[in-house]
Amino acid sequence: MLSLAKSCGFAYAVCNTIVILCVSPVKGGEMEIRMIISISASEHLRQKKEEERTVIFLDIDGVLQPCLSQKRFDHDLSETREMVARETGNSKYLQLDKYDVGAVYYDWSEKAVYNLKKLITNCDAEIVISSDWKRTRTLEELKLLFRLHGLDEYITDMTSYTDSSFKNQEIRLYLDEHPKLRSYVVIDDVDMEKDFRGHTVYTAQESYLSDEYAKYAERILKYGAWWEDEYADLIKHKQLVEHEIEKVIFLDIDGVLNDEGLLYDEGHIINDQFVFNLRRIMDKTGAEIVLTSSWRYSVRKYLHDNVENPSVKILFDFFDRYKIKIVGCILEYNISGPYSRPFEIRSWLQKRPEVKNFVILDDDKWKWNWMEPFVVCTEDIKGKGLHGKFVQKAIDIINGKISG
Repeated sequence: MLSLAKSCGFAYAVCNTIVILCVSPVKGGEMEIRMIISISASEHLRQKKEEERTVIFLDIDGVLQPCLSQKRFDHDLSETREMVARETGNSKYLQLDKYDVGAVYYDWSEKAVYNLKKLITNCDAEIVISSDWKRTRTLEELKLLFRLHGLDEYITDMTSYTDSSFKNQEIRLYLDEHPKLRSYVVIDDVDMEKDFRGHTVYTAQESYLSDEYAKYAERILKYGAWWEDEYADLIKHKQLVEHEIEKVIFLDIDGVLNDEGLLYDEGHIINDQFVFNLRRIMDKTGAEIVLTSSWRYSVRKYLHDNVENPSVKILFDFFDRYKIKIVGCILEYNISGPYSRPFEIRSWLQKRPEVKNFVILDDDKWKWNWMEPFVVCTEDIKGKGLHGKFVQKAIDIINGKISG
């Protein structure tokens, strides 16, 4: 299809229809435009070979339907269902659950729907439903619901399921059965980065497919799992990593290498014993340090721009004493909230499949999701800091004795 369009003229989509125009010169220097093929988007997708397929594994709740949106309950949903059947001229809507029709009609985010359509168009993509909605609805019923937003023709399939299967297993089975897909992305409000590294867009923070999430998905579909390599110009700070590493300690500073608050009051920025314990973890595992702390901004300036900072100098005095080197820093993505640091660490890991084991040393209770088993939280009822009791747990995690 695309090769035909290239040789004849150009193709575009109008109202879920793929149109190919042939442009040719005629007498007098004018151009003649003839429509030679007009097919539906669904037919276009069906004609694709597997290696040409670009697939969006799509969740619904938290992607198209914000989780807190409940507008449908302000309406008589039986009347809404009848209205939809009447306005569309399709009596099949009367057979659908009225709450489903109401949710799609009133609660789906217009912005999310717009962003999904734009993503599909920009990437010539198709939808495979991975949402748990498929467990109580047939593919045809789902298409009928999606038709209310003009998305039905882009749905080509849904993942299979059993009563005991999980969504990540269902997507993996589909990928195993279709090994030649050109590219794919998993868009979901459940974090499945552990299962599909580099191929996920995790929407929980916004609870819908926002502009930023849609851009992220487009980059994955167009440039592959490690798309940041293609978008280096968008990255504000150059990474410090210059070699491949297999074991990583993601290091926070405040609350890990000091007892935040208490030690500051006493004039001590860094605790010698906590730094010694960090060195013990490194010696027992061979792991290297990637900085996650907000100190990383000052560290970059100190290392690369020679900007003096007394606190950073003290930190590096301790690091020099124990021969500790920082080999990398996670990037800043201008996001905030409980998912921000986990997102930054996940993004760093996405580009580095060579990393086999890691531990996260942090005193804050972020929304770690699948990374939770790899976290050592350095806060307890007695205070904060990398006390000796946390050392062995960190060693066991890095050495694979505690499985995620």
